[in-house]
Amino acid sequence: MRVKGINLVWYTFAMEKEIVERVVYIANQTSRLCEISIGNTLPISSLTIFSHSEDEFASLKKSLSVLGSPYNENNGPRVTLYKPIKAGSNLITHLRIRKPDLERPQVGCNDFDVEDYEVFKRKYLVSHSKNLRLIVRNDYEMIEFFNDNFDVLAYVVSK
Repeated sequence: MRVKGINLVWYTFAMEKEIVERVVYIANQTSRLCEISIGNTLPISSLTIFSHSEDEFASLKKSLSVLGSPYNENNGPRVTLYKPIKAGSNLITHLRIRKPDLERPQVGCNDFDVEDYEVFKRKYLVSHSKNLRLIVRNDYEMIEFFNDNFDVLAYVVSK
């Protein structure tokens, strides 16, 4: 199918390939960040790609709509993927595209899956404060993994 000289099947395939490549990159980088920060890795099932312009956001959002069914929205649409993305030892089942945000120059982030947030917080937050910080919101809190040598962020979120 063609629209204004664009082969939509090829365009959709190319955008899906680009999204998968970004997901794998972000998951690999956040896993490295985790390893450097706390000495081990944690599982990832939900990931966010950061957009840096309205055009990029619109393009990624359009591609996202064919990759999964709507799940929720927070700073951008999030879907449950029809076909989970394998990234190292992780299986990404949920993907969000974040709206452009001048405060977020990174390429993306993810939420690490932990069995017990409070246990994780007690074990790691104080002893690894060089690369972890607590962020408190009205309804929840999260621990952010950060390092200036990385172009990603990662979180452990209280449920």
